[in-house]
Amino acid sequence: MNAFHVIGVLLVLWALTVSFLGVTRENWPGDKRTERAVATISVVLALGAIGSAIVTSILHEENEEEEAALALPR
Repeated sequence: MNAFHVIGVLLVLWALTVSFLGVTRENWPGDKRTERAVATISVVLALGAIGSAIVTSILHEENEEEEAALALPR
């Protein structure tokens, strides 16, 4: 399991929590401070998932290239 999977799961859990609270509580998030906190956490998790997906794909490609180079007969 890599960072993308961990952050992706956290983002899904956060989205489910925010959705549940939004549906079950009429005045949620209530005040500007809570609204900003929810927005900030959402953006950080989304950017973290996107960034970790990019880094993971780059590292995966590099590993494949190294393995291909080692597999070539000399």
